[in-house]
Amino acid sequence: MASPAQNIQGPFFIGLTVNILLHGVLTTQVYLYFTKYKTDTLWLKTFIVILYIADSFNCIISIYYIYNALVTHFGDDASLLTANWAFAADAVLTGAIGGAVQHFFAWRVYVLSKNILVVLAILLCSLVNFAGSLGATVSVALNPSFTLLPGLTTEVTMWLVGAVLADMIIAISLVWHLGRHRHVFPALNSTINRILRMTVQTGVLTTIVAIIDLTCYLTISSGIHLIFNIPLSKLYTNCMLSSLNARKGWTYDGSSSSEPTHGGVHTQSIAFQAQSIQPEVIVDVESHRMTDKPRHSFFKHSSTSKHVWNSEEDGSSINDI
Repeated sequence: MASPAQNIQGPFFIGLTVNILLHGVLTTQVYLYFTKYKTDTLWLKTFIVILYIADSFNCIISIYYIYNALVTHFGDDASLLTANWAFAADAVLTGAIGGAVQHFFAWRVYVLSKNILVVLAILLCSLVNFAGSLGATVSVALNPSFTLLPGLTTEVTMWLVGAVLADMIIAISLVWHLGRHRHVFPALNSTINRILRMTVQTGVLTTIVAIIDLTCYLTISSGIHLIFNIPLSKLYTNCMLSSLNARKGWTYDGSSSSEPTHGGVHTQSIAFQAQSIQPEVIVDVESHRMTDKPRHSFFKHSSTSKHVWNSEEDGSSINDI
């Protein structure tokens, strides 16, 4: 007979392993961010610190749950069929972290496009995402038996469908807005293409994982969906940090990562300035002077003089050449 741990604790342990690996990646991303972007606004730095603390706490309670279930209550099959507070809290933490990251991208969409309707759509889907995760946490806390876990269809569907819709709106709106400027600024095509690839990759990654999570939950009665659900919060924070850290490769014509940004976005317009070098032309002029002297006099050859001409002295410009 199969152990009850194979249904819930097995998939949870696999998901936790991936979660811890992604937390290590996140730690590296946070270190790189604070090393490279020291002049970013204070609220953005504070936001990243809060997200990192929340993600670390998410790892801690997940480790506590699996240790409590498999080690503290080793051999107790009844405990394997019952959730505790740590298992219940994991859902609302994942929803809150994902919603916070979506709010950040909603801010980025607003800074770039100033489209209030799109931003409101993102915020609405994000709030549905959080409400669903909160509902799942409350339901598990009130009925901790894992036999009732498949009955949380409404809460889990709200949670993951809200997350998928928010991610899709963010990706589509950013791609549409940035794509319009490819024709306005042809010289920026390569830079815009890099931003578009990053936007699509990060948005598609979280969307695919959330869809797989929801599909597994709705079609498989066991806890296989936990393999994809447990690391979901780390995917959101890693996607956000990767987009912020990738800004170093988006600079153009002297724009620097040391310039302060709003929400990770340079709000000033992009100016194209041709850097011209004013050439200096050195002309050697030999002058000869003839004078009337007695017979024994002769022509005097003056010393060579040098004159330096710069195109700025006579009001001409290098662009006129």
